Amino acid sequence: MTEKIYDSKAIRRQILFLIIPVMLENIFQMSAGLISSAMIGRLDPALISAQGVSSRITGILWALFKGIGIGATVVIAQSKGEGDLSKCKKTFEQTVITGCLIAILFVLVFIFFSSNVLSFFTDNNEILVNAEKYIKIVIFTAPFLMIMAAVTGAFQANGNTKTPMYIAIIMNIINIVIGYVLIYGKLGFPQLSLLGAAIALLISQASGALLGLYLLYNKKHGLFSTIITKDFLKADLGILKSVYSVGIPAAFEHMFWQLSAIIMSKAILTYGEVTFAAYQLGLQAELMSEMPAVGVGIAATSMTANAIGKKDGALLKIYTKQLIATSTAISLFSSILIIVFPGVFMDLFTNNSEIRAIGIYYLIVMGFIQTPQNLSKVLSGTIRSAGYKNIPMIIQFIGIWCVRVPIALIFTYVFKLDVIFIWLAMAADQIFKFTVSAIIYKAKRVDEIHEPAHFEKAL
Repeated sequence: MTEKIYDSKAIRRQILFLIIPVMLENIFQMSAGLISSAMIGRLDPALISAQGVSSRITGILWALFKGIGIGATVVIAQSKGEGDLSKCKKTFEQTVITGCLIAILFVLVFIFFSSNVLSFFTDNNEILVNAEKYIKIVIFTAPFLMIMAAVTGAFQANGNTKTPMYIAIIMNIINIVIGYVLIYGKLGFPQLSLLGAAIALLISQASGALLGLYLLYNKKHGLFSTIITKDFLKADLGILKSVYSVGIPAAFEHMFWQLSAIIMSKAILTYGEVTFAAYQLGLQAELMSEMPAVGVGIAATSMTANAIGKKDGALLKIYTKQLIATSTAISLFSSILIIVFPGVFMDLFTNNSEIRAIGIYYLIVMGFIQTPQNLSKVLSGTIRSAGYKNIPMIIQFIGIWCVRVPIALIFTYVFKLDVIFIWLAMAADQIFKFTVSAIIYKAKRVDEIHEPAHFEKAL
């Protein structure tokens, strides 16, 4: 049978239409967090530490829910490709129910044991007291984070990345406005400081989750325009297995990074608070520059899963080819910008000359490895969608725990080298992950249609 011929230019336009909203969504999320921290810092810079400790925990939770959301994205995209719309709806509902049950468990843990968990991160009593007050409010965002992860996954699986972007914009406007009012005590409200930031975050997350559910289920334009049936609460073990067999490994990928960030932060702090501040700000600048490539990685997961669901080998080939080409082009452009103009990026975040100087070195190192780093995201998305559910997680684990962390700790505590060697350890991790992902991609012919069982045998 003759394979279909697809227009490469049309595919590239499709990719761009997918990644631009994802890029903007992530930028809005980052900017809201930065603005909230800036408002807190103007009242009492010490409260940023309490907020930072809590963010490590919420970051781990978000990693878990994001992973589950990726699992839902893959299953929904494949089901859409197969033309099974009822399974798409069922997958979303099963993901939300089970994910929210997990979220509620975390809520209960932190209501009763928050001080025990937080003490793992710091022994500073002032920080612990403020962090505990903050986390006991913020933890109630957990079910809403889960719902948003599933909502985003459902829309992205259907090729709609604009709606999650619009929801993110609305959420962040709510977060900033309410945060400003409650943090500073405007419009007759009491000045709640850090607690105001927590309440604003909770309200914005709840608003986003409810809006997302409305847009999914509204009768006129929703993806799932039918009402919720009596089967809503009935567990479908087959669907749950499909979602979580992809979602849990994906969650661990993100959680490995979150956990390693705690260790890396402690190592970098040995070089002084100025160096740590430079790292934090440099990281923000780096993340902003890589947003387009992150969008390509998300597009890779949904687009390749959809092609696999359709069992369309020609479509899968052109999707993967154009995704890699687009990511390469974007990454090379952003790499050049970072390497040539690192000072411009740092000027966006600080006017401290010492912090700026250290941050510039960090950005230059990261600029050189941005292309392999971003390509590894695309390769991971295609590998995962093709049926190699565990391989991206394994690669992430080895890269972080066998390359990044041990090398950084040896450079810091054994050889006591300059902080730039920590940057180089991080770069080595990214190069390793890209190299291994590329080898697996080529060796296992990920751009071809295979039965899922074929891939699982490789594990």
